[in-house]
Amino acid sequence: MIRMAWSVLPGKHNGTLDSIIASLNADPNLYSRALSQADDELVRAGKTLLVVFDALDRMGREWASIQNLTRALLALAVGLQSFRAIRAKIFMRVDQFADQELFRFPDGSKIKNDHVDLFWRPAELYGLLLFELLRNPNARDPLLALAEREGATEALPKTGESWISEDAQARIINGLAGEFMGSSKKRGRVYTWLPLHLSDAAQTCSPRSFLTAWKKAAEHNPAPTGRAVDHLGLQEGVRQASRSRLEELYEDYPWIRPALEALRRQFVPMEREQLFELWASEHVVVRIRQDAAEGLRTPVKFLAGDEPSALLSSMRDVAVMEERANGKINVPDIYRVEAAILRKGGVAVPKRWV
Repeated sequence: MIRMAWSVLPGKHNGTLDSIIASLNADPNLYSRALSQADDELVRAGKTLLVVFDALDRMGREWASIQNLTRALLALAVGLQSFRAIRAKIFMRVDQFADQELFRFPDGSKIKNDHVDLFWRPAELYGLLLFELLRNPNARDPLLALAEREGATEALPKTGESWISEDAQARIINGLAGEFMGSSKKRGRVYTWLPLHLSDAAQTCSPRSFLTAWKKAAEHNPAPTGRAVDHLGLQEGVRQASRSRLEELYEDYPWIRPALEALRRQFVPMEREQLFELWASEHVVVRIRQDAAEGLRTPVKFLAGDEPSALLSSMRDVAVMEERANGKINVPDIYRVEAAILRKGGVAVPKRWV
């Protein structure tokens, strides 16, 4: 923070980290003085200094140390609220944000209550798809012609406009992929079906997953007649998106792999007791602890105990599992399909898992 403060002050040099630490040891008031001077300079210049923090889970190897460092960072961000032109933006993983211990410091509730959930509504996802198609020289003219034919040109993204006509948008999507996920509405409407089956347990859909599904659908063979994609291509797109999303998930949360692998070829939704029995028979908690000994992080809530209930709670925190009103545990399609977990009437798992 001192280096960033100095960067906006005339005649100041950033200095090395070692020199700044030495200066702080010699003058503990250096931090507040540097930021106050920078704040005054920014106000005079009519500028704002935005400090962005990300990848908090990589600040240490153990959750206990990450927890302490994150709590200190949050406290620092609260302190920055007293400045007029210096602001902090902190990106946090959902499982970290769910850790109540992070906010146990004076005024911790202030920063927690100011949080903003990042998610894309279905209309925004389709807007992104149409935007990407308009950027493609091969797709632009056919898309414009389709929108004109459907009387839906207002659904096309325009610079500086945020209003979206979902009805017009749906007409364009129907022209691209057909209205239904099959021969009739029994299988669902494409416009609502795809975001639903690409969403996690928190009902959020990643833009990357959404675009991946459409890209794979467009590559599917045999190609449909009279439209860009069909329901078979979209189902294959969901399978590819599931594969990509699960790979990302395993990279960020390696402890999820054994938890899901224990459910392979099992049907969901399932009873909580059945889930815990499967985890016990596959020694999932033991495997997670062994991985932790080799340097892989455990779920945040394992700090309080390694019972299966703590693992399930962590799975819910990252929206990989949901507990329904009847108490049964479900895994959303975006993770279920590639993990080879079965569901009656759901998107079929890839053939390589059959």
